[in-house]
Amino acid sequence: MKFNLLAASLVIVGLFATQGSAAPKKPKQLDTCTQTSTSAGAHYSSEQIATVAKSAGFTGNGWVIAVAIAIAESQGWTQAVLINTDCSRDRGLWQINSRWHSEVSDAQAFDPTGNARAAFTISSGGSNWQPWTTYTSGAYQSHMADAQTAVNSVNGGGGGGGGGSGGASCPHYGRVCPPSDHCCSQYGYCGSTSEFCGAGCVAAASYNGTRGFNIKASQQSAKRHKL
Repeated sequence: MKFNLLAASLVIVGLFATQGSAAPKKPKQLDTCTQTSTSAGAHYSSEQIATVAKSAGFTGNGWVIAVAIAIAESQGWTQAVLINTDCSRDRGLWQINSRWHSEVSDAQAFDPTGNARAAFTISSGGSNWQPWTTYTSGAYQSHMADAQTAVNSVNGGGGGGGGGSGGASCPHYGRVCPPSDHCCSQYGYCGSTSEFCGAGCVAAASYNGTRGFNIKASQQSAKRHKL
């Protein structure tokens, strides 16, 4: 009996010693992929992108920016895919990311209307484009003229309309406006932020399409003319 107890004690001690010396598990490595881009599906024109963006609810300058970003992101390919280094995928016209927006299925992402609706939701109705690197890097800007032309065509020559980011068309586009007017962007939309105003332009000033209108300089000039 004493022998059995001693043997049992040695077995228990051996088990603890074995567990204590076990090698720690290696942490699971994150997936990594080689970044690759594929153009597939239908190749939409700027006007087709503008049409599908309008159907999703985009208006105003937000509509124009939406078209420019889609061109910059996918070049208009409805089933474009960019595989990122973290193995997530950017999908469709507006390149909706599969990891950050898993709620958007592939079926929706590769459908132009579904992709446009997802972009409308993610961008808060066209007012927040920070999630898109082509916006934060400024790459979309080189497509704004093309986007504006497409929006004008779809809208019957009436610009982007009165809603959304940017408001109505600026009635003073193309010339220096009185300081009492709102800022006017080179794309013909009124606003009061740096998105619509040129350098030196303040909220109460305006933009003539090529440079900012400096209200302080204007006031000083007017004062000199009165003397």
